Amino acid sequence: MNHEKAAFFDSQVDAPWADTPYSRAEKPKLDRLFLHCGSLTGLTVIEPGCGTGRLTRELAQAVGPTGCVLACDISLKMVSKARQCTCGIPQARVFHAAMEELDLKEESVDLVICHQVFPHFSDKSSALGWIAKVLKPEGVLLIVHFECRDVINDVHRKAGTVVEHDNIPDRDQIAKMLSAANFQIEHYSDDPDLGYLLKARRVLF
Repeated sequence: MNHEKAAFFDSQVDAPWADTPYSRAEKPKLDRLFLHCGSLTGLTVIEPGCGTGRLTRELAQAVGPTGCVLACDISLKMVSKARQCTCGIPQARVFHAAMEELDLKEESVDLVICHQVFPHFSDKSSALGWIAKVLKPEGVLLIVHFECRDVINDVHRKAGTVVEHDNIPDRDQIAKMLSAANFQIEHYSDDPDLGYLLKARRVLF
């Protein structure tokens, strides 16, 4: 676990980007995310970097009582809020842990959603390898931001903190990383209005 980043995100727990309920302007972006998820009923979903649980709650309601959302974050303060946000929803389980610390069987997960977290993985290739290991064959990875790549990278660059070097790789770079981890890109969009969305499927070569 990266303790410097954990401390940084502890300090952001009440920031509007982390803790404000989804706005009307964000609804089309949220709708697009769920469109690319497809039916979630009964699925096992991992949400690394879940923050305060805004998306976790939506996902847990979508998978229903026969599904499961395993959310995690390295920030203890974020985890505390996420647990409050999902209180009373038994299919949502929130862990204070890095993604790789989750005790999961290989090929046991249907979907992994990296919402606002992928740039913060210190070793992106290793993270993709771990995700591929826990996903079922034909399982899906979504990398999603509600802003476009240039905006996200610029915000991090200007932060002047432990996240200043955290960026979304360009399309060619991330395509190579995904291919090396046995993923095939099914959708890629980087839209100034709707934000960034990449959908990749685990394939067996």
